[in-house]
Formats: sequence, structure tokens, C-alpha cells
Amino acid sequence: MPRALAAPAAESPVPHSRPCLGRAEEEAAVRVLRSGMLAPGPEAAGAAVRLAALAGSRGAALLSSGTMALTLSLRAIGVTPRERVALPSYACAALLHAVRAVPALPLVCDIDPETLALSIEDLERRARGSVAAAILVHPFGVPVPVEPFKARGIRIVEDCAQSIGAAIAGAPVGSRGDVAVFSFAPTKPLTCGGPGGGVAAASSSLLARVVDLASHDEQTEDRPRVNGLMGDLHAAILRVQMDRLAGFRERRAAIARRYDEALAPLGILRRTVPAGTDPLIYRYCVRLENADRLLAELNRRGVVARRPVHRPLHLLLGLREAFPHTDLAQRETVSLPIHPGLSEREVERVIEEVRQCLS
Repeated sequence: MPRALAAPAAESPVPHSRPCLGRAEEEAAVRVLRSGMLAPGPEAAGAAVRLAALAGSRGAALLSSGTMALTLSLRAIGVTPRERVALPSYACAALLHAVRAVPALPLVCDIDPETLALSIEDLERRARGSVAAAILVHPFGVPVPVEPFKARGIRIVEDCAQSIGAAIAGAPVGSRGDVAVFSFAPTKPLTCGGPGGGVAAASSSLLARVVDLASHDEQTEDRPRVNGLMGDLHAAILRVQMDRLAGFRERRAAIARRYDEALAPLGILRRTVPAGTDPLIYRYCVRLENADRLLAELNRRGVVARRPVHRPLHLLLGLREAFPHTDLAQRETVSLPIHPGLSEREVERVIEEVRQCLS
């Protein structure tokens, strides 16, 4: 009796994001493990030098997470308990957690409809008084101007978690605020192989305060500190990733061009990149009225699409004030898979599934 033919295996899902790790990262990790030097040492020092160069700053420090970097940066620039810190609603909840850890008071603001970044006009409308600092996110890898905030005397923490290596008017992200923070978690443009973060600044005294706050061993003065520095194992992986940043950026840009070419005839357009900006395309975000349907259908078909922001902060907090631009962005924006590890087959599959969903 002839054997029945097996059904063809279903294709694996196309992941929304995936760390791009290879032999060089493996060799770096093994080298550190064999050395027995896991505490912050030469690898961390070398990676900090590289981070400072990427951020156009005089110095940098590596920390245990991006949230740790945000929290200690706020404390280092002088934000004190009960002072207010402005932050965009259309952003990761880590911003909220960092502000509360100071503990300062979050002033959640609406976004600019064009840049999707913190709106200076909405900040001024809601402030009705002093604001100690603002966390300015460069959304999804596209840099935004810092000068409108600095002109109003607001201390700026540039959140470069999604935009390392990007530039605006020839200046690297992270070089124009009072301090810049980075994240090297597995889903970020560069990863250290786990949670990780960094701080860059032009002020050596500010960086010294960050390092002091993150080091509680062998101190002579008692003050609240944490054990928050990145060790050499993660730093060694990060140094390899930094060497690959240019290639990662080129691959992301190539995928974005292919999506642009294929999806524009369907009326699917990503946000325009402003003139004078050199982005890192961290997310490929498109806006359409039937975003819910596209999300549901793509995920059902094995293409993992996401809202670029899981839940805006004003909804997370149950605020009753109006956030019209954030609400519109949340309602209409879909993030398609884009990361250096996507194969050509996966890119074409994303395009075909989007076509099928919209047909």
C-alpha cells in the first residue's frame, strides 16, 4: 500500500525583531569567559570609548540596562524628588519607571503629529510652571531637533535607545542634549546579549556622578547607590555589535527601500524622513485606517506585526486629559518586521502577506 504524502511543513513565523548575532560575538563571549574577568574591566572601558564616539560626546559609561541609564541620568543632571519631568505619551513605559525611580513626577505630554516626538507646544500648555527636565525620544530611529527645548532652558535627556548612529544636521544623536541614554537589550539596534544600557555626555563631572551612583563598592561617602555597571561579558558582545553597526544600518535601509517600492502602490506609506536627518530605521511604521485588521491578519498568517508602542502612557495611567495626536498614532500605526537578520525570502513574504491582507 503506497505511503501517504506528508503535508508540507508550515513556514516559520517571520519575527518582528531578532538579534543579529554571529561567530564574532560568540568568540568574544568565550574569550571573556575563559579570562575569568566578568566584572567591569577592559572590555567595558573599550566599549564606553566607542559609545562616546558614536554619540559625539567626550565620554560614556556602560550600565546594566537602559532604564538604569535613564534613572541615573536624571539624578546626575540634578532632578530631585517631586520635581517634574516631561515625557511623551507615545513611548515605552521605561520612561515612566525611570522618572518614578528618582522619584520625580512625570508630566505626560502629547506628541508632534509630524515627528511623533514630544511636542514642545503641548509641554508648555501642560506645564503651568517649572519643569526640571524633559526626556526627548528620537522615535523609531528618526532624529528630532533638540534646540526648541534647550531654547526654553529645559534640561534634556536624549533617549537614543532606538537611534544609535543616526544624525541630524550632521550631528550624531546624543550630542545635543545635556546627557544621552542608550539601550542594548536584545530587541534594540545593537545588543550586548541581554539587558544593558549606556550614558554619554560632554560633561566629565556628570559622567562621574553617573558612575558614582552605579557603584556601591569601596565608597567613602554614604549616599543611595546601586550596583548598575555593565560587566565585561556583555561589553565584549557589544563591542562586536558596534563594529557591525554600519552594516546593520545599510541592511535596514535596503529592506525599507524594498518595502517602499512594493507597498507604495497599495497606498501603504511610511513616515517621511525630514530633510537633513540621517536615520537608523529601527521600525518600519506605516499608517492606515484599518490598522487593527492588518495587525490581526498578518499575525494570523505568520508575519509578526506590532503596535510600535504597546500602550501609550496616558492610557497606562488612566489620564483624562486629551492626547489627540498620540491617540491617532496608536490607532493607525503598524510596525512591520525590519531587522538585519531578515532573509530576502522573509522580506518578500512580508510584502506578499500585506498584499493578501489588503486585497
